[in-house]
Amino acid sequence: MSKIRLAFAIIGLAFASACQPPQLGAAPPNPSAASASPSAASASPSAASASPSAAVSPTPNTNGPVLVGLAGINADVTLVRVDGSVVATLPNTLIPDQRPIGAYLVAAKSGSGEQWTVDRAGATKQVAPAAARLLTAGSNPLILTATAAVIGCQSSTNADCTATLVDLGTGSVRNLLTVPITASEMRYGASLQVLNVSSDLQTVWFRQVSGATTVKLAIVGVDLQTGKVTTHDLTSALSDEQDLAISRDGKWVGGQEDAGTNSSNLAIRHLHVVSLETGVDRDVQGTAAYVGGQIKPTIAFSPDASRIEWRGGLNNGSLDWRVNTSPIAGTGKTILGSDNAHDANSIRAVFWLDASHIVVQFNGLSSVDADAGTSTPIANGPAGSLILLGVL
Repeated sequence: MSKIRLAFAIIGLAFASACQPPQLGAAPPNPSAASASPSAASASPSAASASPSAAVSPTPNTNGPVLVGLAGINADVTLVRVDGSVVATLPNTLIPDQRPIGAYLVAAKSGSGEQWTVDRAGATKQVAPAAARLLTAGSNPLILTATAAVIGCQSSTNADCTATLVDLGTGSVRNLLTVPITASEMRYGASLQVLNVSSDLQTVWFRQVSGATTVKLAIVGVDLQTGKVTTHDLTSALSDEQDLAISRDGKWVGGQEDAGTNSSNLAIRHLHVVSLETGVDRDVQGTAAYVGGQIKPTIAFSPDASRIEWRGGLNNGSLDWRVNTSPIAGTGKTILGSDNAHDANSIRAVFWLDASHIVVQFNGLSSVDADAGTSTPIANGPAGSLILLGVL
């Protein structure tokens, strides 16, 4: 699977985050003495390095979602609330392909390799050099908090995948799960892909690919406290799906089923929602347009897991873009569309704001009702000109 380049990351990171994730209820177990702890982890950054100290002091108000993006002539990382109030402006760039939950990962523009995390309050923390070397553009890290991240697949010498928990303050790592390489990597990517974490930050979910001749997809959960691993094999409808999503409560998995073509549609794909508790598979496509994923992630559950949103090019490759939504137990419909992805005013990013609204970069930023499709412009201060990359 080809890696997404930085330009695509700026267009839109694919994974919707909860608006205000809690801190770890209990810190993840410290890496054991046998865990890898590179000596460089203790190396201190150069005094001459540029610090990402907030140009705008974080404000005491931490209510509501915080938009994260690039702003200004220098494309600085900017955190701003929907009302337009600026949380922080950082003279840094973002690491592409990350999946932020409790913080964003930013890097020095100088190319020095230095990294920091910034949380929704605008507070920054230095990332240990040993950890920074692991959190590269292709690592697709899940940033749990300002001090912890999960990497879905670190390849061993025999190319097997190992999921690791990384202490961002020290650089030490703890192995969570190892699975063998499969013959299907060219189609599905790595054998393990990190998808999401529970609201209490205790269970991390992965998509696992297994099987040499018959490919099998499964959702694997790892308890960060006990190390317990649970596996849920997916239904046949999602057996060929490359882009899966799981809700924060761990109850639902969403993906599209390839249903062929007809005289009117080049690629028919139906959105399915599967219950991990009962195994019940629901086709919620309804009247929604058939879309394909060109910018990941293309499927995302609302923070409360009551709805699902999916978007992409019409018929899996058109320059016409559509955004679809559906209640978990309902039927889908298209709520938004644009007709030319090369148009500067086309749909550029879609993220959940709360349980019933998404934020969309389309002719500026707007808050869109996920059911009615009604749009309210967000045009206050820097928020109005932000290149949206995500929501904390």
